[in-house]
Amino acid sequence: MLAYWAMKVVSGLMCILPGFLRKSFAHFLGWISWYIVPAWRRYMSIENIKDCLGVDEARAEEIAEASVHRFGRMVIEVLRYPLVDKYNFTDLVKFNGLEYLDAAYKQNKGVIMCTGHFGNWEMLGASMALLGYPILSITRKQNNGAMDKFINDYREMVGQKVVYNHGENSMLAICRILREKHLLGVLYDQDTGKDGIHLEIFGKPSVVPPGAAELSRLMGSPIVPLFMHNNQDGTMTANIYPPLYTPKTADRKSDVSGIMKELVVILEQEIIKYPEMWFWVHDRWKDGRERYKQFKKGEPA
Repeated sequence: MLAYWAMKVVSGLMCILPGFLRKSFAHFLGWISWYIVPAWRRYMSIENIKDCLGVDEARAEEIAEASVHRFGRMVIEVLRYPLVDKYNFTDLVKFNGLEYLDAAYKQNKGVIMCTGHFGNWEMLGASMALLGYPILSITRKQNNGAMDKFINDYREMVGQKVVYNHGENSMLAICRILREKHLLGVLYDQDTGKDGIHLEIFGKPSVVPPGAAELSRLMGSPIVPLFMHNNQDGTMTANIYPPLYTPKTADRKSDVSGIMKELVVILEQEIIKYPEMWFWVHDRWKDGRERYKQFKKGEPA
């Protein structure tokens, strides 16, 4: 648990340092992160940006680096959770479209909030909890147990409850939160392997987790897409979209696929407008290592 207490010490330090030192540390952390990232991930992220956005090599590298650099800022923002409460967090987070979430919540069917690894996605869930919405966030268990405990403790510090995306109790907790008319936070931009459905993202064959659409169809809950953006002045803005509803016809597969296609389009639109906000070094298409091997051999990707 040494790593856990080390992070607590760093968190305490980030809570007392003046702003210019925090900003410098965030910049350094983001800068060094780009060089710590394995070479195959750097190559993969640049190639994926070129594929998805149709930009040249120089612009793709600029976007890839920026997407990692902003991770330093995100870490510092999470480490300062002990200072954030329901009275002051609106100085840090602004909202566009909050009326859509309010209206969806008032339907008393629970709300499925869908987002991606975009901007400070951690603060997105925290903001909903600090607004007073009871929220359960689905998360992946970290490989490092101490870091897993640390991030979950900090999520709960700001009012979130969390459940792992695998395990015998996860589905029970997910269904219960919707039956109790609360908010469920879902990340839908990762490949879920055999559990996913096959769609295209930026024209690239992809596997997309269908859980949000499946739950909406089962429970009648509205789906609210939303994304957190970093602003230059140190604040963040949550962009919230009008709700989507999964139809319930005799063709379940088509019902689910149709809504997930709509969610993918929204994700693509966000990425096109704000490409640096997406976490490009994640191996989204599960081919990064192989493409890098081909590159090193001088073969076409």
